[in-house]
Amino acid sequence: MNDYEVTPRKRSKCEVKKIPGQTLDFCRDIAAANSRGVSYGVYMGMKHDKEAQDYYEKFGVRMKRRRPK
Repeated sequence: MNDYEVTPRKRSKCEVKKIPGQTLDFCRDIAAANSRGVSYGVYMGMKHDKEAQDYYEKFGVRMKRRRPK
């Protein structure tokens, strides 16, 4: 093998890039927001609205938001 041949590399099993010091869920949310072309805050609003709608369809009542103490 000479210097011009490229050795095959194994692809990474990680679906998103990991940000040092951050959780994997946070990194996934950022990647999903980037793929949709919206900001992180807009994406989280859409995500919470979808969760609330799924809860309503499942139980027939609106999900109550709890206040932090």
